[in-house]
Amino acid sequence: MPQLPDAPADTPAPRRLLTIGVTQFVAAAFVPQHLVAGFGGAMPARGQEGIEGHQQAVARRPAGYRAEVPVTFTYDWEEYRLVVRGRIDGLTETEDTFEVEEIKTTWRPVAAIREEDYPIHRAQLLLYVYFLMVHHPGKRVVGKLTYLNLDDLSERSFPLEIPIEEGERFFTRLALAHLQAQRERDEWRRVRDASLARLQFPYPDRRPGQEELMAAVAQALEEERDLFVEAATGIGKTIAVLYPALRRLGQSERFTRIFFLTAKTAGKAILESTLRTAHARGLRLRTLFIEAKARACLSPGCQCHPDTCPYAQDYYAKAARVLPELLQHELMTAAVVRAYAERDRLCPFELSLDLALQADLIVCDYNYVFDPRVYLRRFFAPGSPPDHLFLVDEAHNLVPRGREMYSATLGQQQLTELAAAAWAADPELSQACADVAAFLEEWQRELRETGQSALRLTALPEMLPPAVARLLERASAFLATNAPSMLWDQVQELFFTLTAYARVAALLSEEYALYVKMEAGWAVLHLFCLNPGPLLRRRLDGARCTVFFSATLSPHEYFRELLGGSPEALSLRLPSPFPPENRLYLHVPGIDTRYRAREKSAHAVARCAEALVAAHPGNYILFFPSYAYLNAVRPLVKDLLAGRASVYTQRPAMTEAEKRDFLRKVTATGTGRSRVGLAVLGGLFGEGIDLPGEQLVGVLIVGPGLPVVNEEQELIRGYFEARCGEGFRFAYLIPGLIRVIQSAGRVFRTPTDRGVVLLVDDRFATEPYRDLLPPDWFPSGAGLACADYAEVLAEFWGDDGAGPRGQ
Repeated sequence: MPQLPDAPADTPAPRRLLTIGVTQFVAAAFVPQHLVAGFGGAMPARGQEGIEGHQQAVARRPAGYRAEVPVTFTYDWEEYRLVVRGRIDGLTETEDTFEVEEIKTTWRPVAAIREEDYPIHRAQLLLYVYFLMVHHPGKRVVGKLTYLNLDDLSERSFPLEIPIEEGERFFTRLALAHLQAQRERDEWRRVRDASLARLQFPYPDRRPGQEELMAAVAQALEEERDLFVEAATGIGKTIAVLYPALRRLGQSERFTRIFFLTAKTAGKAILESTLRTAHARGLRLRTLFIEAKARACLSPGCQCHPDTCPYAQDYYAKAARVLPELLQHELMTAAVVRAYAERDRLCPFELSLDLALQADLIVCDYNYVFDPRVYLRRFFAPGSPPDHLFLVDEAHNLVPRGREMYSATLGQQQLTELAAAAWAADPELSQACADVAAFLEEWQRELRETGQSALRLTALPEMLPPAVARLLERASAFLATNAPSMLWDQVQELFFTLTAYARVAALLSEEYALYVKMEAGWAVLHLFCLNPGPLLRRRLDGARCTVFFSATLSPHEYFRELLGGSPEALSLRLPSPFPPENRLYLHVPGIDTRYRAREKSAHAVARCAEALVAAHPGNYILFFPSYAYLNAVRPLVKDLLAGRASVYTQRPAMTEAEKRDFLRKVTATGTGRSRVGLAVLGGLFGEGIDLPGEQLVGVLIVGPGLPVVNEEQELIRGYFEARCGEGFRFAYLIPGLIRVIQSAGRVFRTPTDRGVVLLVDDRFATEPYRDLLPPDWFPSGAGLACADYAEVLAEFWGDDGAGPRGQ
């Protein structure tokens, strides 16, 4: 077998094996000039329709036609062995000839397809032809690129025959690019691993619990098992999880990168600070912080199109020049990436995705790993080795986020309005919209006739998926061939909706509920994920192991089920490291905050707030189960605290600036006046914020935080009642108590913090609510049903600093 041109004849036996699929191998040769949203990529039919189309094409081929023929091509260069694997769609062999066929299914009329439309398809076929020419030098090898329309099964083929020298030049160019890039990565890895071998814990002292946590993480990585860690606020979870992970990254080639997944800005800020400390002590690590696309965008309101966005123009050539310079920073924060993007007029979000390929540690939101719509496909392609490590921060949030990511909707209004708007410009697109809308119109009629609030479906109509696929094809073609306009914007929005819907529809299983509801007079189809665990597991299988950590990961069986944890997963629960005498938990008895009793209980709740401030002036947050209840109590609290405290209120849909302003006002210290914030339980201020010292000395939590009873919560309850008899517990009780515990955790952030948590609702003292509260809150029942709570508060805050009675 020939060598690549510049490989010396005496090259020793290869030591480094690289395996890559043909599709991924050839994609590197086709980099466009401008950055354009991937509309054209929807041309080939995918999923079940594409599979069935291939099968129908093969069924029409003559005897002797072989389908799905595996092929492997191996080349050695320096210390590397490159193995390219693929699967030929169809192969026909005669005595002196091979005919290789590459089949692409499409919804486009095949008569409209030109040979040059999709050069990557021709390139893939060219490689298969070349591989067979090398393997069978005595035979003639020809190729045929066939497009099959899934509507009418018509075909169009383009022949291919090349001299072997053309194939060799093309393959060699791609192989050298891959191998030289791999050599650069290996050289960097040697530098990185040497620094990781010298890495010391970046702080002089270790907090109570950190040694135990680091040992558990090290064990999980060594055994390649998932780990669930519940560690109370203040232990220092981030560094205790990250430090052994970095050490392992430098020791084992089975891990190539770490994904640190977090839903909160605060988690990223803590990690950045930790890494800066480590870099100052000699750490060499390429860390990338990926900012959300909407937040990163330098042209808000512009379409992602080179005609309207200057940051998309000539993107790839400019990025090739900027990437090596950016990599020199190693700690590539969102601010660093943005600075280079602004300087060179590049899309910062796309630039961060390109940097990700070179990163050792990627810090990003959950969706870039789990969401079927936006996950980083470059790392999780089929056949990719599971060589990642996932560290999931605030992992309790992944349950509701998982449901959200794996659910989708399809609305009648959007389809109907676009069908009308597109009729003159693109009748085929308009008709395709109307075809899909017809299914929703039928459900709309049924809902109106029966008067039902929702219509449950056992399965999707058989003809809906192909209708959606045809509409996606028409929308894709429109976006790829038309300049931006108002109609273009509408089609783009529909394209994204349909893409999200189609990707979720491909995952449908018993973990889903399908239903149709009327919303503002229009029918909306919901694909609602009841249990995200099995779907999350599919992505978790792309990692060697995953560490889930949070202050609220109990009960273990709930989170293992809904986060997709393996049966072999390890678990660790660490109590608060802070002195118990600094923490007061009290439950006020005799107050019913259920919905039917809220009007009667409002005054009692306001008096509890007054008792907090009277016992000790300071900063407090009162958490309510809803805005309605908050607004009912607010005037009462203002009246009772008039002259003693300033009262601030969370509002729905606050902007980032408004959130910062609320926190600034509530947590200001040294003002000589108490400050009281009114917020919604489970909302913006119930977790993910760090308020140490006098910034926050207490919280009052009204009610157990149960989710609102609605269609989807009832579907969840029914699913888990049938599955394990835990419907109410899984749908309402556990999610509610997580909100309570997270809100209480805002008070105690450092070993010297003193503060109080006041629980208001009679249910807290009863089972099953009490059983789900942390065991160190009410040891032996102390503090529960505390009728003299005002006196206990006063004693806790007494000048002698003594803790409360019975604690």
